[in-house]
Amino acid sequence: MTIEEVDLLIFELNKQQKKKILVVEDNMINAIVLKKILESNHFEVSVAEDGKLGVEATLTFHPDLILMDINMPVMNGYESTIAIRNLESPFNTIPIFAVTAELSPETIEKVKEAGMNEYFPKPVDVNELMTTILNYIK
Repeated sequence: MTIEEVDLLIFELNKQQKKKILVVEDNMINAIVLKKILESNHFEVSVAEDGKLGVEATLTFHPDLILMDINMPVMNGYESTIAIRNLESPFNTIPIFAVTAELSPETIEKVKEAGMNEYFPKPVDVNELMTTILNYIK
């Protein structure tokens, strides 16, 4: 899909009611960049600074999708994802995308084992991210 097609589909998706995306990221620069990208695409965005706060925000913010960093203090992205997957429905079925600078095959395997749906290396390809988001929340 072209960037214009993705933009139009996201606009239509959010026209009735904005979809919510939780960004779990301890690096505030990365969090701000992701937040601005998502908000410019008409999503409602909340940011949690570590995995533990990410689990808590899942219960209070009720996101439609979560973007999860891997290496964070307090609780890492794997632990946070496992904790979210152990919550009651509908929280345990929220799509979770790993967003990390780690590129090893072992990391990709651990992402899958933790229960994350997708994996995006940093820096994120915005068009690919938006296209994938559209495939998960409609």
